[in-house]
Amino acid sequence: MLAVGMVRGETGVRSFDVPMPEIKQADEVLIRMKEVGLDGTDFNIVRYGLADIADGRNNIVLGHEGVGVVEDVGSAVKSVAPGDVVVITVRRGCGECQPCLLNQSDMCMTGRFTERGLHKLDGLLTQYAVDREQYVVKVPKAVTRLAVFTEPLSIVEKGIDQLRTIQSRLPWSCDHPNHGYLSLEWGGCKVALVIGAGPLGLLATSLLRLAGAFTYVSDIVPPRHKKAHLVRHMAAKYVDSRTKTAQQLVDFCCTPTGELSIIFEASGAAETALNLIPYMSRSSIYVMTGIPRGDLQIKLDAAQLVRQVVRNNQVIVGSVNSNRKHFEMALNDMTKVNLQFHGMLNEMVTQRYRLEDYVNAFGPRNGKHIKTVVEIDPWE
Repeated sequence: MLAVGMVRGETGVRSFDVPMPEIKQADEVLIRMKEVGLDGTDFNIVRYGLADIADGRNNIVLGHEGVGVVEDVGSAVKSVAPGDVVVITVRRGCGECQPCLLNQSDMCMTGRFTERGLHKLDGLLTQYAVDREQYVVKVPKAVTRLAVFTEPLSIVEKGIDQLRTIQSRLPWSCDHPNHGYLSLEWGGCKVALVIGAGPLGLLATSLLRLAGAFTYVSDIVPPRHKKAHLVRHMAAKYVDSRTKTAQQLVDFCCTPTGELSIIFEASGAAETALNLIPYMSRSSIYVMTGIPRGDLQIKLDAAQLVRQVVRNNQVIVGSVNSNRKHFEMALNDMTKVNLQFHGMLNEMVTQRYRLEDYVNAFGPRNGKHIKTVVEIDPWE
C-alpha cells in the first residue's frame, strides 16, 4: 500500500510501498486512515532532512496527527469496534520508568521512548495502520469531521493542565470564589499572553478564552492576516509583535489588571521566549511548548534572572507531547471550541491535499497558510 515519508540518504519527501499491516496480538486494532494533519514539525523534518529512522530501517512513514476508522479488532479489544472513528496517540513508552508503565509516556524519565512519524516508528501517512488498544481513542460522533485537530489540541490541553495544577498554589487568585485554578471557570480575573498564532497558539487561545481568561496573542503577521482574524474571532486581542519590544509587549498586556498571570509560548522562537522572562509578573507562570531548532546565543544577566524568579515566586515550565488523558480532554473540548467560536476549527484548515499529491502538501506554503490536512480516504 502507498505510504509517504522519507528515505535514508535521500532529501525531500518520498512515496513508497509498505506491506498491509495485520493484527498479530489480541489487543491490536486495524485502522483505515482518513485524514492526517501536518504541523511545523513535519515540515521541518522534510525541509531540514531531520528524519529519525530506526536502525536497520531504510525509511520512515511520516505523519502523527491522524484520524481513521476501525476496520478490525483483536479478540481482547473492548473499547472500540469496527466502524468507530478513532485517533491514535503519538508516543510509545520506554517500558521501564513509572510514567511509561502507567501509560503516561509524555513524562518518560529515560528518554528511550519512540514516536509515530517522528522518532523511530512509522507514522500515519498511509492507508492502514495497526496499533494497540491503549493508544487508540474513540472519537465522539459529534466531532468526527474535526478529529484531525485532536493531537495538536491535546498538546495544549496538557500545557494548560500543567499550569492549572502548578498555579493551584494560588487559591486566592482573585476575589471571585469560582476563579481558582482548579475551578471550571478558572480563567476569570486572569490575563494571558499567547506567543504565536499558528495552530498551537490558536488552540491555546481557544481554551484560555473558554475558561474566561482575558487573552492577548502576539505574532509577526499584520493585523489583517487570517491568523489575526481568528484571534479576534475568539474575542482575544491580537498584537503585532514586530512593533513592540518584549517589555512593551508585556506592559501592553498588563493593561487590564496590572499583571500578566500566564504566558503560553507556542512559536518555537527561542529569542522571543527568553526575552520575555525578565518581564514576567509576580507569581506568574510561563509555559513553553515550542521547540526551536538550531543554536542561539544571547546575553542574559543570569544572577538577575535567578533573583527575579526566586523573589517573585515565578514558574517556567516546559511541556511536550501528551497522553491518552489529554486526547480525551481534547475530544471533549472540541465541540465547545467550534461552537463557541463559530466554526473556528474549520476555518483553520487552509489547505487540503490527497495523499497522492504529497509533494504539494509538503511544498512551499503561502502567506495565508495556517493548517494543512492530507486526505487519505475522504469523508463521504
